[in-house]
Amino acid sequence: MPIEGFDYKAFAVDLAKQALEILSQGESNVAPAGLTDKDKKDIVETVKKFCFMAGEALSNDAQLKFSADQASLVTQFIGEWTFHKSIDLITGKIPEEKRASILQVIAANIFNTAKLAIIKKMPQDAIITLVEEKVQHVYSDELKKLVKKGELTEAAYKNAVTKSNLKDMVQKTEDESNLQKAQSEGGNISPSDKKVLKLAALAIILKKLPQEKAEQILKSLDRNDIPHVINYMKMSNIEDKIDHKVIIKSLEEIKRILPGSDSINVDKLLKLHNKLIRQTPPQVLSKIALNEREAVKDFILDEDFPAKEVFSPYIIRSLVTSIEEKINDN
Repeated sequence: MPIEGFDYKAFAVDLAKQALEILSQGESNVAPAGLTDKDKKDIVETVKKFCFMAGEALSNDAQLKFSADQASLVTQFIGEWTFHKSIDLITGKIPEEKRASILQVIAANIFNTAKLAIIKKMPQDAIITLVEEKVQHVYSDELKKLVKKGELTEAAYKNAVTKSNLKDMVQKTEDESNLQKAQSEGGNISPSDKKVLKLAALAIILKKLPQEKAEQILKSLDRNDIPHVINYMKMSNIEDKIDHKVIIKSLEEIKRILPGSDSINVDKLLKLHNKLIRQTPPQVLSKIALNEREAVKDFILDEDFPAKEVFSPYIIRSLVTSIEEKINDN
């Protein structure tokens, strides 16, 4: 017996239409750049197909007795996660012929998990968390299966499993919100807001630099700051969203990590760096190195690390400056 008020066919079409509208906007907080027209078409068709199948199954289950809202929730979970994981599979460079089966397994698990959670009368917030955890677990497992079959390398797995369009979307939205908040604080600006403005100001500069030089600077930053700077670089008209006086003030604070016209004396920098490292307590160095990339960790913790062979002179200068600042902050 159909569920009263639940037109699953129209709902599937509507969710697919929403997906198409988002993808048609080009790069946004939800859809990344680089998707081809075929990618977008496949995503929309898959969302429509899976939502239709889920809605039909719910409507034809005579024993379920779901309300229209409950059936819509399950179907919407499938539509939204199919959208996000389709993008993750594409940006993670998973072979096209493997994507549909992975998405189908994910959709089936969402369907069963959400349906059972509703039957158990779990709160909606708890269901949302449960479904997300299930999706991430299944996504990882399906990729591991490809590795075991020899159809995906370990390196490709590690790259793909870290992709999260949903997480990127949330981070972009938060960055925009934080920038708006920092700009509105006026004279009562907090340290966290100062950092937001500093990263946004750096993004404005990097947008104007040659790509190679911009990438060098990005690589020298704390890895936790890099995604934020990239988001600000992608933000349209960011120059118009910050008071120019604030930009100038923030740029004064980041001059030391921007490229200069003078030549870089690497030996002098490394001598300074090693002296500072020797004078710093090991526990402080360990704390600073904790979240850094492996090569940067070694640069901080190992005085014999061959920095000149691993990093360019510019990156060495940036790293020495950054490490000194972090040591002083501790």
